[in-house]
Amino acid sequence: MSADRKSVELGVFLPVGNGGWITSTTSPQLPATYDYNKQVTLLAEDLGFDFALSMAKWRGYGGPSQHWDITLESLTTMSALAEATSRIGVWGTIHTMIFHPAVVAKMVAVLDQISNGRFGLNLVAGSNPMDQGQMGLWRDLDHAGRYALAEEWITVAKRLWSEDRVNHEGEFYKLEDCMSNPKPAKAPPIICAGASDNGFRFTIKNCTGSFLLGSNRDDFVKTGLRAKELAAEVGRTDFKTYGLFTIVPGATDSQALERVDYYNSGVDVEALDNQTREYSSDPSLKQNTMAKRFISQGEARNSMSPAAIVGSPENIADQLAYIVKNADLDGITVIVPDFIDDLKTIGTTVVEGLFEAGVNTTAYTHQHG
Repeated sequence: MSADRKSVELGVFLPVGNGGWITSTTSPQLPATYDYNKQVTLLAEDLGFDFALSMAKWRGYGGPSQHWDITLESLTTMSALAEATSRIGVWGTIHTMIFHPAVVAKMVAVLDQISNGRFGLNLVAGSNPMDQGQMGLWRDLDHAGRYALAEEWITVAKRLWSEDRVNHEGEFYKLEDCMSNPKPAKAPPIICAGASDNGFRFTIKNCTGSFLLGSNRDDFVKTGLRAKELAAEVGRTDFKTYGLFTIVPGATDSQALERVDYYNSGVDVEALDNQTREYSSDPSLKQNTMAKRFISQGEARNSMSPAAIVGSPENIADQLAYIVKNADLDGITVIVPDFIDDLKTIGTTVVEGLFEAGVNTTAYTHQHG
């Protein structure tokens, strides 16, 4: 057991889109229903997870699996989950191109009351032109322009959370003697998954934390250290980084690998091609790190992220602990094929393995006192 113990938050990325996070006809065909997501969130709370997060998605990718053709809207889902839970953080996602900041400022204030301060906000500055374009809400901005809009968006929202009346005339928004009451008791945690240097700088300046992805273990470490390096440059010692991990557990390494092979045997190539086409339509693709990750998955014909951590609970714990320590992560956010049985494995056996490897979680403390 390590004496140099690091504490991290543990969260679950809810399956609010049908099929969850695996693009396959042979993976668990999860329903995009409120009841299922409520069951998952209550389980996560019982296991001692720190937060549950839901994505925002407006258009699916079709194919035989009808991947993400059905999705729950994020903020209404988290509002209901806030009422259904008592301890776990409930974090919702907003596309800054779609919602006016004054509208969300009031929604967040209400969510703060419902959740008793447990609500968090995940900001997405881009996505892809077809997802929001189908509603006529996509703005034809380059990569830098999207973050300029997002920065003005969050500046307006924060002012409305703290000022009685707001006058603002910017490039994207105009407010005249704008009042927004009630106000949240405190500003919510704000996170963003922007992975370019532009994205990191926006996130470090305006948010409390960043969601990180990697194409492999070394890339996770490199990305995590880069985020902390940029935060240190501006004196943000309180800035948090959360790794987002797809995890496929099995009783043994070979059984876990068999699960992946089985899911890949039913990979929905049509849905992946649609996903690739939509993200490839972005004129700023060169700077859109997240879009390039989706495209890479489609071109490789993988049913899930190529960076998925696959193996026995002990192996998974060792791999996670290595990344957490070497990337200096503050949190782990998990995606699993089955959000009941697999989540139980993560919240018990893997959490115990993490503790043995020198990484403590609230879940371990919750279960072991």
